[in-house]
Amino acid sequence: MALLDLTKLTTDLSTTWAGYLRDWDRTLRAGNYPETTRYNYLLAAAQLARYLAEHSPDPDAADAAEDPTEVTRGHAEAFQAWMI
Repeated sequence: MALLDLTKLTTDLSTTWAGYLRDWDRTLRAGNYPETTRYNYLLAAAQLARYLAEHSPDPDAADAAEDPTEVTRGHAEAFQAWMI
């Protein structure tokens, strides 16, 4: 059984986030990254998207939850602190 199920990982994410994660997975596969590494990278990105949508107090987080190009360094740092 495969570890990485992109459909499951991208459930409840915006179509933009899901598309970016699918493209990134294709890039990682082309770079011959192991499935476990790809899974961990993609899981972290999906968790960031969910954090922005559900837990971030930042007023700009709603835009970033819809479009990963709107994610700022501040969003990433707040997410890291929240995870710890």
